[in-house]
Amino acid sequence: MKAVAGLLLLVAACSQQDAAPSANQADPAAGSAARAAALPAARPFAVKLHNDLFEFDFTWPAEAAAVPQLAQSLRAKMEKSKAELIAGAKEDKAYRDKQGFDFQPHSASTSYETAGQSPRLLSLRADAGGYSGGAHGNFGTGALLWDRQAGKEIAFADLFAARGNRDRLLTQGWCDALNKARAEKRGEPVAGGGLFDDCPPLDDIAVIPVDSNKDGKFDRLLLVASPYVAGPWVEGSYEIELPLTADLIAALKSEYRPSFTA
Repeated sequence: MKAVAGLLLLVAACSQQDAAPSANQADPAAGSAARAAALPAARPFAVKLHNDLFEFDFTWPAEAAAVPQLAQSLRAKMEKSKAELIAGAKEDKAYRDKQGFDFQPHSASTSYETAGQSPRLLSLRADAGGYSGGAHGNFGTGALLWDRQAGKEIAFADLFAARGNRDRLLTQGWCDALNKARAEKRGEPVAGGGLFDDCPPLDDIAVIPVDSNKDGKFDRLLLVASPYVAGPWVEGSYEIELPLTADLIAALKSEYRPSFTA
């Protein structure tokens, strides 16, 4: 087996660095301000690994890098993705070498981007894709919602005082807009009964809160159905934007309502 080429590791940035030197103890407020001012701003993070066996890249934005617990969580996801990619590529190459088949390097790419943030919540869009030896690659979109005060990732449904209100307030708008988008792609109305005619439940898609004007409040929801979720591969993803309504905001837990605006 040909030796694997040397890995090229590019780390574009890292999460926040250690605190600055201690500030004036006589004025704690001034000391805190001085320490905050001395800290370097968090920067985006990116890793790229390319060789004869696989191609791997993983990125997240500065807003995520600024949250140590979130950055640690994303690093764990990155290491898991990389390990799975390498194991799969080695297994596929060994099989193809044995059978005398050509081998194409496997790949995995994951990119987190900031969709919006409030003082309490950070909303990320996650786009992932890759190739693992099949007829074509795969890709999909996910969502990550981070609660800064709780110090953990939460589900969109966790924002609601009663989980059922999420479905009651969003499902009809989602399904109507999806069927309109399907009809545009297919050139005919969705008649029902087909393999991809049903409306996927909200648990099967990515629901991403968006701050469209970057004022610190989420004003829209981006709903994304990845390939094979709402349609065949050739139709790609379906992305539907829905505005936030007063009824939906009223259905949220009280601690989350200030993060949203109708």
